[in-house]
Amino acid sequence: MLQKSFREFYLENILTFLWRQWSALGVAGGARVEEKWVIDPEALLIFSLQITRYEPRLFDEILDWLVENGKWIDIQRLRGILKRKDAITKRLISAVACYVSQESKTNGRKWRTLGSLTKKKSGAPDEMLFILKKGKPYPEVQHESAVFKEYGFIREDFSLRSMTKPVSINTQSNIRFLLRALFGIGSRAECILYLLTHEAGHPAEVANAIGISVRGAQDVLIELAKSGLVFTRIKGKRMMEYWLSQERWWEFLFGVSFEEIKKPVWLDWISLYSALMNVWSVLNEIEKSKSDYMRSSKLREAMEMISLEFEKSQLILPPIPGREVRPAKYEEEFQNFITKVLGARSGTSR
Repeated sequence: MLQKSFREFYLENILTFLWRQWSALGVAGGARVEEKWVIDPEALLIFSLQITRYEPRLFDEILDWLVENGKWIDIQRLRGILKRKDAITKRLISAVACYVSQESKTNGRKWRTLGSLTKKKSGAPDEMLFILKKGKPYPEVQHESAVFKEYGFIREDFSLRSMTKPVSINTQSNIRFLLRALFGIGSRAECILYLLTHEAGHPAEVANAIGISVRGAQDVLIELAKSGLVFTRIKGKRMMEYWLSQERWWEFLFGVSFEEIKKPVWLDWISLYSALMNVWSVLNEIEKSKSDYMRSSKLREAMEMISLEFEKSQLILPPIPGREVRPAKYEEEFQNFITKVLGARSGTSR
């Protein structure tokens, strides 16, 4: 498969994957499906807005979802994940937040502060928001959106379809939303979710997985342990870890026996989406090279940097192409690996 066609194949498969994820959350345009993993709306939102610059219809459906369901987004956690992102991504999220703050009648205030996070630098040129799948900017627009223009993005003025449905919080892949309804949006719900999908965890593990500070995770876990429903035990050299009775909690949350529950798998979506975005960046970079050797060299360097992120994702993956693969074969092996990743299955549910 030629590299250029693989780039197009990669983009199409990523967009199909994102349509499926957002449909599970209530976006119009696709059949609702229940995924085998726990959906992470903050990590999903950031990655989606980066990639859907190549898919305007999904970009606007996500805006529609945020206006209807933005109350469920953890703004503090979103900001924490954004700290690791580039300036363009931060500016894009701020533009979206500003738009949502103006359009939403129920949760505009929480988005207003995020809208002021990053604005266009004075004198900096504007850029087209949407990009053709071949990589060129969209044609010039007739009537620019004032909101996006303020952040340096040019797009046609638009109106949302308002067809998004409320999030179905009682599906197991959407358990994050159910916990937020019970415990409020914040670290408490995130810590409970981690313990529901792991045998146990110490504060540093939990903090790294859910994207908050170690001190913040530790304070929440100590408070939860006071309830008598979250327990502690010593592991190793006086390391305190926390755990709960998964059977009792899952039965309480979904009202059926534990044997009937298809428990969704925890995935490190923050790391996984970052890795997928890095792959996309590399594919765009090497498209300009006519040398098979240079393309293979760039891919090898990229894979070495992102392999740890793929491994942390907890997906069942094929072996990552290593240094034993000859340069002439590395591009083919890389393509096969990514193809399998995009269709990878999550681990066992028990």
